[in-house]
Amino acid sequence: MLGGGITRIWRTEYPAPLGAAVALRIVVHPTELDTPHVIRIILMTADGEQIAEVVAEFAADPFQADDQLPGEAAGVNVALPMPTVGLPGPGAYSFEILIDGVHQASVPFSVGPPPVQPEGAP
Repeated sequence: MLGGGITRIWRTEYPAPLGAAVALRIVVHPTELDTPHVIRIILMTADGEQIAEVVAEFAADPFQADDQLPGEAAGVNVALPMPTVGLPGPGAYSFEILIDGVHQASVPFSVGPPPVQPEGAP
């Protein structure tokens, strides 16, 4: 979801609920299809302070392997809701995504007040 284009979250009071989930499509190499994997998502401030962490296991569908062409990777969809995560204040944040202990990606976003609407705007 955040990788899908959300780069800003607007909040007027803090601490504020994150109000989002992390949705990922993970590509699993054919040699890893029969192995469970651990995904770890860490929400951090720009200063490196850890705000929240979600850990989950995932595996490719074993029946998907029967349909694979030689050398073809499998896609696994993972959605991790973060309903109880609170944002302490405005600023820059990032989701740090690790799979099996290896950092895979950073997904940055910022949090701040909504933009001021001009008078008469709907």
